[in-house]
Amino acid sequence: MVAKKSSTTPSSLNDKKGGSKSSLPFSSPLTTAYMSEQKEQGDGNIDGEEKDNNHISEEKKRNKSKKNSSNSKRKEAKRRKIEMEMEEEKRLTSLLFGGNTIGDSNLDDAYDHGDIVGESAWKDDDDDDVDGDVNNGALFEIDRSGDQDYIEASDDRNVDEQSSHDGASGDDMKDTELDVDVDVDVGDSDDGEEEESYQKASAWVDDDDDNVAISLRTKSDRIKKLRKTMGEDLLSGKDYEDRLRERFQSTSSAIVRTDWAKVDANAIERKKEEENDEEGRGEEETTSAMKLLSSTTSLLASSSSKLQPHILNIVRCPDANQKSYNQSAVQAVQFHPGSDEDEPLMLTAGLDKTLRFFKIGEGGEESEKIHGINFPTLPIHSASFLGDTGSVVVSGRRPFFYIYDAEAGKIDKIPGINGRSEKSLEKFSTSPDGSLIAFIGNDGYIIVIEAKSKMWVADLKMNGSVRALSFTPDGKFLLSSGSDGEVYRWDLRTKKCVDKFHNEDGTYTSFMSASSQFLAVGAESGVVNIYNDWNNSNYYYNNRNSMKRNPMKSIMNLHTSVDYMKFNTDGQILAFSSRREKDSLKLLHVPTQTVFSNWPTTKTPLSYVWSLDFSPGSKYMAIGNDKGKCLLYKLSHYQDGA
Repeated sequence: MVAKKSSTTPSSLNDKKGGSKSSLPFSSPLTTAYMSEQKEQGDGNIDGEEKDNNHISEEKKRNKSKKNSSNSKRKEAKRRKIEMEMEEEKRLTSLLFGGNTIGDSNLDDAYDHGDIVGESAWKDDDDDDVDGDVNNGALFEIDRSGDQDYIEASDDRNVDEQSSHDGASGDDMKDTELDVDVDVDVGDSDDGEEEESYQKASAWVDDDDDNVAISLRTKSDRIKKLRKTMGEDLLSGKDYEDRLRERFQSTSSAIVRTDWAKVDANAIERKKEEENDEEGRGEEETTSAMKLLSSTTSLLASSSSKLQPHILNIVRCPDANQKSYNQSAVQAVQFHPGSDEDEPLMLTAGLDKTLRFFKIGEGGEESEKIHGINFPTLPIHSASFLGDTGSVVVSGRRPFFYIYDAEAGKIDKIPGINGRSEKSLEKFSTSPDGSLIAFIGNDGYIIVIEAKSKMWVADLKMNGSVRALSFTPDGKFLLSSGSDGEVYRWDLRTKKCVDKFHNEDGTYTSFMSASSQFLAVGAESGVVNIYNDWNNSNYYYNNRNSMKRNPMKSIMNLHTSVDYMKFNTDGQILAFSSRREKDSLKLLHVPTQTVFSNWPTTKTPLSYVWSLDFSPGSKYMAIGNDKGKCLLYKLSHYQDGA
C-alpha cells in the first residue's frame, strides 16, 4: 500500500501540471482529498486576480476623472483671468482715453466665439491712412475729435474767469505773500506768444480733470496762496494745474538769488587787455622812467592818497548782519573781492551751521540780507570766497568740506581727500585767483587741492606742526609756519620750499598775513613782526642761505596770542587781534610802524574779536565778535576817493 501510494502520486501531479483531463485508473481517499484542495486553491487565486484587475481599473477611472476635473478647473481659472484682464484693460482705457471698448457685448460670448483671439490690443486711427484696412475687432478706439472742443471750452473759461477778476472789489484783491524773503522781477512776455502757448493742445486730455473740484479754503498755506481773490474757493482740475504752474514760474528763480555772483563782462575785458599789454610793458617802463627823470614834479605821493598816521578817521555804521544775527560767534567774515566798492557783498559764518550773505547799503546804511545756507552736519569754523568767483569753501572740525557754487545754486560735498586721514579740515587758505585750496594737515603736512576738480595736487611737508598759512598776493607762493617758529616759502609751480628763515620771536607762530610789500608774522606771545622786501627777488637771492632775518618792526601791543591779522587793499593798514582777551584789537599804520592812538577806545563795543576783513577799496571794515554781531565801520580816508 505504501509502494502504491508513492508510485501514483507523482504521476497524478504531473498530469495535473500538464493539464491532462483523463481520469486516474484508481482513486483513493488521500488522492481525492489532495486534488480537491488543489482545486480550491486554484479557484481562490483566480478570484484574487480578478479583484485586483477590477481595483486597478477603478483607480485609473478615478485618476482620469480627477485629471479631467483639474484640466477643467485650470481652463476655468485661465478663462476668469482673461476676463479680469479684459475688464481691467477696459477700465484703464476708459480712464485714459474716455472711449468705448467692446461696448455692451458680453465678454463670455466674445471669448467663446473667438472674437478676441488674434486681434490687436489697441487700434490706431492713423492706420486707416496707411493701408485703408479698418479692424473692427479692436478693443478700443481713440477719439481725438473732442480736443478742439476742449481747447475752445478752456478759452471760454479763461475769458469768464478774467471777467470775474475784473469785477472783484479792491478789498478782495489782496496779494498773498511768497515763501521767500527776496524780491524777484519777472519779465513780461509777449502777448502773442502767451496766447499761442495756451492754445497748443496737450499730448492727451483727461476728462476727469473737469470733474475734480479743489477747495482753496483749507488749512494748507500752500493751497491758500493760489487764490487770486479772498473769496475764491473751488477750482477745477485744469484751473488748479494752471495756478500751480504760474506759481512755480514766479517763485522758482527766487529760491536762491545768484545775480550778485555773476562776473562783470567789463572786468573780463579789462583782464584780457591787461594780458595783452604785458608784452609792451618793457617799453612803457623805459618811457615812464625817461618822463620821470625829465620832470620837476615831486617824487613823493600826494597827501590825498597817503594815509596820515596816529589819528584814524573812522565812523561806525549799522551792523552788517543786523537783518539776521549769527546765533554763535562769527567765525568767518569776508568781503567778495570782485564786488562793488560802494555796495560790497559780504559773508558771515559760525558754529550755528549757517552761511549768510549780505549786501552793504550805499554809504554804509542799512544792509540787505541776500540769503542764507544751512549745513545741518557742519558747525562752520572757516569760510572763504574762491577768488572773485561766486563759489565759497566751507569747512569745520569734520573730515569733509563743502563748496557752494552760488551762480549755479549748487552745493558739492567733498567727503575727504584721497590718501589723507585727517579728521579735521577746519583751517585752510585760498589762493587769490581761487584756483587752489591749502588745508592744514597732520604731522606738519600742508594739503593742496585744486578747487575746480576738487582733486589732490600736492603735499608740502614742514619740520614742525603747521599753525598758519597765507598765499602771496600774486598767487605764486605759499607761506607757512608753525610750532618750530620757522617761516617757509613754497613755490607752487615746483611744489618745493625755496626759502626758510627763523622768526625773531622764537615762540610758536599763530597767524600770518602778506601784502605786496610786507609780511606780518604773529606769535603765541602776542608779538607781531613786520618783514620788508620778503618778496623782492634780489633780496631773496642775496639772503637765500641765511636762516635769520631781522624784522623791520616788532609790534608788542597785544598781551595774548595773535589769532587774526589782515592787511587792507593798499597795504597801509594792518589789523591784528586776539580772541583770548576782550576788546583786543589794534590797527597799525604800516608806513610809519605806529599804532593808531584814537581808535579803538574803551567805549568801542568790540567784545571778543573772532574775525575781521577790509572791503574792496578799503572803504569798510567788518569785525565779527563772540555775540554773533558783525560790526561795520567806514574809513573816511578811502570814502573821499583818495
